[in-house]
Amino acid sequence: MPNPLLPHYDESGVVFDGGFFYADGVPDIPTPNPKHRMASLKLNLARLNPTQLIELADLVIPKLAPAAPATPPIANLAAKVAALTAKRNAAKTANDAFESAKAALTNLKETRDAAADGLRLEHGAMGKAVESEAKGSPVMLSASGYAMSGPSTPATTPPAQVKNLALTAGDADGSINAQWDSDPLAAAYEAQCTTQNPITGPWATLAQPTASFCTIDAQQSGSRCWVRVRALGAKGPGPWSDPATKIVP
Repeated sequence: MPNPLLPHYDESGVVFDGGFFYADGVPDIPTPNPKHRMASLKLNLARLNPTQLIELADLVIPKLAPAAPATPPIANLAAKVAALTAKRNAAKTANDAFESAKAALTNLKETRDAAADGLRLEHGAMGKAVESEAKGSPVMLSASGYAMSGPSTPATTPPAQVKNLALTAGDADGSINAQWDSDPLAAAYEAQCTTQNPITGPWATLAQPTASFCTIDAQQSGSRCWVRVRALGAKGPGPWSDPATKIVP
C-alpha cells in the first residue's frame, strides 16, 4: 500500500497528492481566491437638476465638515469641504436668481398679454370707425394701413355636408351641446333631433343657429338622442350630416 504522505502515481505521468494534480512531479499553481468587489458610491450626478445638486451638498457637507469618527481619513478633507461649500453657495445664488427671474417673467407675460388684448380691442374699434367713415371706398380703406378683404364671391351651390358633428353634455339636465365644422357658404344651420329612429325619425327641428354650435334643451334625462345638422346657404340647404348620438344627461 502506498504511503499516503508521499505522492503516488494513479496513471502514468500523473501524480495525485492531497487534492492537487502534478505533471511530471511539478505541482500546479493553485488559483488564488477571487477578490471581493469593493463598495463604491452611487452618485448619478448627471441626472440631478440644480436644486437636487444643492440639496445633496446640504446633506453631505455637515457629514464631512467636522470629520466625524465614521469619516474616513481623506487627504486635505478641510480644503475639499471648503471647495464643495463654495461651489454649493455659488450654485444656490445662481439658482435663486433664476427662480426669481422666472416668477417675474410669469408676471411680465401676464402683463404683456393683457396689454395685447387691450390693443387688439382698440384695433377692432378703429377698424369699425374706418369702415364707417369710408362707406365702402377702397381708396379710403387702403389708406388706413389695415389690410383689405378680398371681394366676396357669390355662392353658386348649396353648402357642403356638415362634418365632424360632436355631442357633449350640456350644463343643465336634459340638455346636449352640439358643435361641428363651419362652412363658408352657410348663412345659418338647422339642427334636428329624434329619440326614436336615426334613419326614419321622426325628426324635429330644435335650433337654427348662425354659428357652428348650439344647445338642444328639454330632452328627457336618460333617453338616447340622435342629432343631425345641415347648413343653410343662399342656394339652399346642404345635405344632412351623419347622425351623432348621446345619452341625455
